[in-house]
Amino acid sequence: MSAMGALILGCLLLQASNSNAQLRPDFYFRTCRQVFDIIGNVIVDELSSDPRIAASLLRLHFHDCFVNGCDASILLDNSTSFRTEKDAAPNANSARGFDVIDRMKDEIELACPRTVSCADILTIASQISVLLSGGPWWPVPLGRRDSLQAFFDLANTALPSPFFTLDQLKKSFADVGLNRLSDLVALSGGHTFGRAQCQFVTPRLYNFNGTNRPDPSLNPTYRDQLRRLCPQNGNGTVLVNFDPVTPDGFDQQYYTNLRQGKGLIQSDQELFSTPRADTIPLVEQYSNNRFVFFQAFAEAMIRMGNLKPLTGTQGEIRQNCRVVNSRIRSVENEDHGVVTLILGCLLLQASNSNAQLRPDFYFRTCPGVFLIVGKVIVEELGSDPRIAASLLRLHFHDCFVNGCDASVLLDNSTSFRSEKDAAPNANSARGFDVVDRMKAEIEEVCPGTVSCADVLAIAAQISVLLSGGPWWPVSLGRRDGSQAFFDLSNTALPSPFATLAELKTVFRDAGLNRTSDLVALSGAHTFGRAQCIVITPRLYNFNGTNKPDPSINPTFLTQLRKLCPENGNPTVLANFDLATPNRFDSHYYTNLRQGKGVIQSDQELFSTPGADTIPLVELYSKNTFEFFKAFAKSMVRMGKLKPLTGTQGEVRLNCRVVNSRTRGVETEDDGVVSSI
Repeated sequence: MSAMGALILGCLLLQASNSNAQLRPDFYFRTCRQVFDIIGNVIVDELSSDPRIAASLLRLHFHDCFVNGCDASILLDNSTSFRTEKDAAPNANSARGFDVIDRMKDEIELACPRTVSCADILTIASQISVLLSGGPWWPVPLGRRDSLQAFFDLANTALPSPFFTLDQLKKSFADVGLNRLSDLVALSGGHTFGRAQCQFVTPRLYNFNGTNRPDPSLNPTYRDQLRRLCPQNGNGTVLVNFDPVTPDGFDQQYYTNLRQGKGLIQSDQELFSTPRADTIPLVEQYSNNRFVFFQAFAEAMIRMGNLKPLTGTQGEIRQNCRVVNSRIRSVENEDHGVVTLILGCLLLQASNSNAQLRPDFYFRTCPGVFLIVGKVIVEELGSDPRIAASLLRLHFHDCFVNGCDASVLLDNSTSFRSEKDAAPNANSARGFDVVDRMKAEIEEVCPGTVSCADVLAIAAQISVLLSGGPWWPVSLGRRDGSQAFFDLSNTALPSPFATLAELKTVFRDAGLNRTSDLVALSGAHTFGRAQCIVITPRLYNFNGTNKPDPSINPTFLTQLRKLCPENGNPTVLANFDLATPNRFDSHYYTNLRQGKGVIQSDQELFSTPGADTIPLVELYSKNTFEFFKAFAKSMVRMGKLKPLTGTQGEVRLNCRVVNSRTRGVETEDDGVVSSI
């Protein structure tokens, strides 16, 4: 079958299955690709005045999916046909964030009218809320539609109670279709941030199970703290942090709390304190390993998000999340959905001859690629905390030299000299063995499918994410170059000694001509290390003056001189950020404002008189979310620099060497199938 024939068949199959369409992460890629940005911007804005909102939005998604599936029924107000779920006991005077969902919906309707369901808004909002709070990313399958009714009675019985025993919790989860032990333990970890009202805490403080005694599983010191917050016969609506240590951060502290008898509500503590419970090993594992918890949570969130969705022509796309559409409006929505589907297929056909990168490129041919790359990075981080920054740097150094084509990974050959020997990379660039490991594991599962250039792009994203940074949609479909560019590597990469004007030229020459590209991408130096060889000149003989760089903070100068003495070992490593050396955050910009940039090219962004980069340094220093947003956008832009697509280049089987010509032809055939 020809490529075009396969494409048309795919579109026909999609249309034929429209009445029972499957959820997929790219559902709005052509019809409302800005939906993630809109929702994310609203959450960022709301978090500035309401630190609880992230946990509240996640809870709304939970409470929606547990009651007849993920259909946004929880958002409906009372009507003549049904009673709202908002009045049910688990939600009344407790569930919140409805006005924030309204705001998201209004802004989405302006950009993409009659396109995005309220159920999908809840799903996306929960993912971004977790991400912005320091938690994991997961691919959000989309394409849900909204219910035509609410389920008040079911909401009173289907949702897990804060007073449940472990057996009751297991039954509640199993009844909705979440029958894996990891579903219960991982999703309960959603209580690692947010608040609970005293009315759900007080019974176990004073009269546990009618004994007139406190819950014996409570840590005595913690019990006394809770009693001060929630006195007997006190105000039942007073709020208490689920996690007293990191109340607004999404981390594994929840499980550590359980092991110490510091679970806030009974149903949480039951996971660890029920004698011989099969949940105890998972609590211990997640407490000891944040990455294992994050992976389990992400998998369970996908499973929960797939509970009984309405798809195809089921339900509707509500225009207002609080009310069901009129029937006339509903018909218009269904017509719109068909038009969108057909238009999407036509656009896909029209662009096939000049294939574009897209996030779902491997969705059918190698859906496990993110998990494979992520697993390798998690394991490597256990012994090498530098590896995340090193992998991100490889992606940078690849894209700045003739585009993102994995040329930086090629070893020397008879045809070219390796970029690894160029001055910016020699004895400095690292992580090649880790990329080899990723590629080998991918080849076992998806042979001849995933390019080394895409492996680098995915590894960069996951490295940032695992280090506390932002997520961005990684556009995929690159192919690998057939040569390296040694000479270009010596000139195209930004020098650590560059002035601001020189930095701007290098970025512009690569195709990154926005000031935000330069300032945001430089923020990658918020983690990782630099060798003394690139620091020493500005400590002792800046620009041939025999004096230090005057922009260096004097105290910081003394610290750096201790690490990098004059005529000392040039390969000694110094942290780019002394405060949080392995974490991806905005502290880099705070350092620049304090004269604590480690290398000259970084400090130039703030210390060059009258520089147009200064306002952005100040903004990103004060607002982590603005930095994350700008960094994500610039990473997407950088990832699209001169990619090889379609039948250009090849999909290397070994990232260090170009395929033989015979193998290259086979790979190109694979690439056509993969791109379809």
